[in-house]
Amino acid sequence: MKTLFILMNHSLTKEQEKDAVKNLNIDNFVIISDEKWSNIDPTSKSVLSSIESYKNKLKENSKLGDVLLVQGDFGATYTMANFAKSIGLIPIYATTRRIVSEQLENGKLVIKREFKHERFREYE
Repeated sequence: MKTLFILMNHSLTKEQEKDAVKNLNIDNFVIISDEKWSNIDPTSKSVLSSIESYKNKLKENSKLGDVLLVQGDFGATYTMANFAKSIGLIPIYATTRRIVSEQLENGKLVIKREFKHERFREYE
């Protein structure tokens, strides 16, 4: 069994789940993010105390070769990706294609932005 640990600010889409199963051989999904991950204090000098609980969850529950999908605060994401590598996990992020359309509605220009999942990419 290969587990995908999810540490990001939103849920996976069905398309992302299918991609993970097909291309990453994932058969178990574990969400480790919580409200705290989405609200890391931007005034703090360091993110280390904010991310300690996520490191502990990975140490306690992951095994060599599992995958960590991590996106969010840049500093926290960078630190977690490096930590994942240090314990034998594969850190990844999702790439998207932005689709922009413009429509005239009731005399107003309405711009719609869609984000379509493309693939997962490993942090190198």
